[in-house]
Amino acid sequence: MTSAEKLQLLQADVDLFVGATEQTPLASLPHWGSLAILLTIHHCETQHGLVVTGAQVRGCPTVGDLLKLIP
Repeated sequence: MTSAEKLQLLQADVDLFVGATEQTPLASLPHWGSLAILLTIHHCETQHGLVVTGAQVRGCPTVGDLLKLIP
């Protein structure tokens, strides 16, 4: 799966990412915070069968870095 495909799935599942690109800093997203991190974790679990932690998500400076967590 390409990064573009991963981003499309993420955008379809978590509205917060609509309009974001791989270069978008997560901190610049409106409403980026603990709820957004939980939604992102839930997306990874349900759509990709991947277990990620809040610390892993918080350690990603950009959307592209977040997408790299998804194989």
